Amino acid sequence: MDIKKLREIFEDNYEELKYETGRSITLNMKEFAWQQVKLYYEKLGSVAKNMTEAEVKLILPEQVTPKGKKYTMEGIVDIVEKDDEITMYDIKTHNSEEVENDKDVYKGQLNVYAHMWKNLKGTEIDKMAVIATALPTKLRQATTIGDEIAVDIVEDWNPVVELDIDSNEVEKQIRCFGETVDKIEDGEFKAPTLDRLKEIKKGQKAPFGTAVCRHCDARHSCDSYSQYINKVKLDEEILESVQSEDMVEQDEWKDAFMK
Repeated sequence: MDIKKLREIFEDNYEELKYETGRSITLNMKEFAWQQVKLYYEKLGSVAKNMTEAEVKLILPEQVTPKGKKYTMEGIVDIVEKDDEITMYDIKTHNSEEVENDKDVYKGQLNVYAHMWKNLKGTEIDKMAVIATALPTKLRQATTIGDEIAVDIVEDWNPVVELDIDSNEVEKQIRCFGETVDKIEDGEFKAPTLDRLKEIKKGQKAPFGTAVCRHCDARHSCDSYSQYINKVKLDEEILESVQSEDMVEQDEWKDAFMK
């Protein structure tokens, strides 16, 4: 597939999503999205071409929490079967550095998915990996301000993070998930404070509000995040580290409330 055809597919998908959701995005946001799609196709085109099953829905029904509540676990993965080897991919809206710094969290979830796949298909997963869709800082900055992207930056960027298969993770993760379900059902949750959003997690360069909250679907109704993204009371010492990361997010924020 050439770039022209890819752009046509991108435009068709954009129009379809706009029709389904009743929302559009700013032109600069749309162009940023296109640059991201193009970069990923150039980097991961071979994975896409070898995909044998896309958006496979995995289900683990009839689970019971520690407090006796029933629930079902679901997940969506992509599968590549090649040379008698099955590789499972899970797409995340994080960047590869975040995944690398927190591998244990992702490894637990994907091992549960591998368990669900075996129950569904009766076959073992041989390899598994996260595809991190968020661009690293240098690529994000270049696509945001329209700079020509250096070849070496693209070559050094690897959005695929492989994870170890460990069946011992399954029981632990299912138990942890059940405990979370109990907390949600009992109303034991609340938004983190602005101070928590300003904290920089060990192994990461950006504060919690940038590294984590930006991926939360409920962020636009969160007072703490509203203050954070608009830089209200944000300490000067971390402004520089989040400014370029949040340029695109600020556009999304403004767009969400100007419709």
